[in-house]
Amino acid sequence: MISRIISAFESFTFKFLDFNGRATRLEYWCIIPTVWLCIFLMLPGDTSEVWAHLLRREVPPLNPFHYGSIGLFLFTFIPRLSLTVRRLHDAGRSGKWVKLPFTAFTLGVVMSFGLLTSLPMADPSGLGPGLMVAGAVTASLSGGFWDALFNMAAVANAVNWGPVLEAMLGGAAQADPGAVLDQTGAMASHNPVAGYQYLFQIMLFGLGPFIALLLHLYFMLLPSDRSDSIHGTSPVQTPARGSSRHGHNAYAGYAYLTKRTDEEQIMLQAARKAQVRELYQSRVLSKPNG
Repeated sequence: MISRIISAFESFTFKFLDFNGRATRLEYWCIIPTVWLCIFLMLPGDTSEVWAHLLRREVPPLNPFHYGSIGLFLFTFIPRLSLTVRRLHDAGRSGKWVKLPFTAFTLGVVMSFGLLTSLPMADPSGLGPGLMVAGAVTASLSGGFWDALFNMAAVANAVNWGPVLEAMLGGAAQADPGAVLDQTGAMASHNPVAGYQYLFQIMLFGLGPFIALLLHLYFMLLPSDRSDSIHGTSPVQTPARGSSRHGHNAYAGYAYLTKRTDEEQIMLQAARKAQVRELYQSRVLSKPNG
């Protein structure tokens, strides 16, 4: 088992530009959770560093590789993308499904932005709209982009967020979800096209991210398709009767470094034939070389 895990990390390292091969479930689930765990472990420290710079009214370092979480995310982006494509190929699916996480992220950002803007406005105490107006005024009175960030960070640091969040969440808890359905029904009765468009947008941005993530998770958990395809043979072969259980090659990932194209293979075979012909003429027929 340990040799298979080592082989998975070697394949991830040496096949970072291979978008045509295949990858097993073990290879995918050994790499992706480990990478994301490291990113999330480094994220709080990077966030606190940026926040400390803003409170000191200093521009934080703009080099993304200065921060461990962002640097690791960018450094492993292409290898993670190629690994996901190879996992899809191994599961018998098209590599185009690799867009699912990006679709979920985009829809999630739009949904989060809508919630963050609608939640304060729905606060019956008026605290939410007051905070939004205060933030807008603070940004407008600042001289530039960084001055606005410095001022907003100072204001956010001075506010006691415990009572504020408690009041806003309490107001949101008193909201009536049926009012949205009633509003949609009234809109549909008055203008059916606009009502159905509004309902479709709610379902798209509300359920879209979860559906895309669940579908991506389903593809990543599919077993290997043992049939051969244009992406190569299955990495998981049915063991022959009487074969050893410990016959796995832990260094199989290195084979990608010596992988030849069809043209290179033809040239290599021609060179070998010429070498054999030359040896036959010199050793058997006693003809001089050249």
